[in-house]
Amino acid sequence: MKKFLFLPTLLAMAVTVGAFAQASKMAFVDSEIILRDLPEAQQASKDLETMVKPWQDEFEKMRLDLQKQIEDYQKQRSLMPVDRRESEEQRLGQLQQKATEFFSKKLDPRTGEVVAEREKKLAPIREKILKTIEVVAKEEGFTFVVDRSNILYGDAKADLTYKVLDRLKRGTTATPARPRN
Repeated sequence: MKKFLFLPTLLAMAVTVGAFAQASKMAFVDSEIILRDLPEAQQASKDLETMVKPWQDEFEKMRLDLQKQIEDYQKQRSLMPVDRRESEEQRLGQLQQKATEFFSKKLDPRTGEVVAEREKKLAPIREKILKTIEVVAKEEGFTFVVDRSNILYGDAKADLTYKVLDRLKRGTTATPARPRN
C-alpha cells in the first residue's frame, strides 16, 4: 500500500521539476576573462601590486639577511664558546620568527593584509560585474547564470561573458528601455 502512495508523489515531483526546467534558461560567464580584460580590474591589480611590492621587497631582504647570518654562524660555530653559540642561535631564531610574523601579517595569501587589500579593491568591481550580469541575463531571458569554472560543457550560445564585458567597458549597466510595439 505504501508503494502506491509514493508513486503519485514521485510523479508530481517529476512533473514539477520538468516544468521548472522548461521555464528556466541557464547561461554562464567566465569571470576570469572578465576580471582579466576589464580595465578597472586591471588597474586594481596594478595598484595592489604597487602596494604589495615594498612588503615583498622587505620580506626578501629579511630572508636574505637571515640566510647570510645563518651561513656565517655555521662557519664560526665550531670556534664559538657554548654560551655564545646558544645566544647566537637564540638571536637567529628570533630573526626567523620576526620574518615569519612579517610574512603572516602582510603577505600570507589566506590571512595577510594583502587579502584584505585585494578584497577592498575588488569588491566594488565584483558588485558592478554582478549587477551587469543580472541586467544582461534579464535582457537575454536567462533565469540562472553560473560561472564557467563550474561547468564541464556549455554551448557558446549560453556564454554571456563578452556581452557582460562589453557592457562593463561601455559603462552601461542599466537596462535600456525597450521599444514599444
